[in-house]
Amino acid sequence: MNNIVEINNLKKSYENGNIKALNGVDLSIKKGEFVSIIGPSGSGKSTLLNMLGALDIADEGSINVAKYDLRSGKNLSNFRANEIGFIFQLHNLIPNLSVIENVEIPMFTSKLSNKERRERASYLLDLVGLTEKAYLKPTQLSGGERQRVAISRALANNPSIILADEPTGSLDSKNSKKIMDQLIKLHVEENVTLIMVTHDLNIAKLADRSIEFLDGEIIEN
Repeated sequence: MNNIVEINNLKKSYENGNIKALNGVDLSIKKGEFVSIIGPSGSGKSTLLNMLGALDIADEGSINVAKYDLRSGKNLSNFRANEIGFIFQLHNLIPNLSVIENVEIPMFTSKLSNKERRERASYLLDLVGLTEKAYLKPTQLSGGERQRVAISRALANNPSIILADEPTGSLDSKNSKKIMDQLIKLHVEENVTLIMVTHDLNIAKLADRSIEFLDGEIIEN
């Protein structure tokens, strides 16, 4: 299997170098792998996820994701639109749009027609069992249902990688299981690389591999 992520000696500091968020990280992730990232708050987990999604730029080292050189700063908007699906603890749905319209949002950067966008969004909502809720507003859904909408939206542009930052952090155990079952199902069936930050060790164990961070460094891989 080819590596979809290649990171070498990645460093990132804040506050004029006083806070070392990443301190020489080396990491490779295979295409189609499910990796969980664990560690205490402030250990560098979310910083790494931001780097992988080109939401932040490293100070030193190299980071190549899906054949994009993310330190070059070139074509990052195309990279985010075409290769990455983001899922956050706070789902960030737009409350005055319907569920299906929220799923369509990432596709407005594509060349799909209105009809094709609607068909794709309907298909993705069917994947997560929300066909009957397509024309409701997010405020009419449960927390677990809103997170399933966020998963559908993350898959809108057929990303090669899903980056999930505490996707079950605000959910109870029942809804957490539903979300993880859905993510794993999509990961397997769509062969999507899934990289997930979590504090829940039980959820972390579901991954093919767990990576543990401490003080900006990987201590177990």
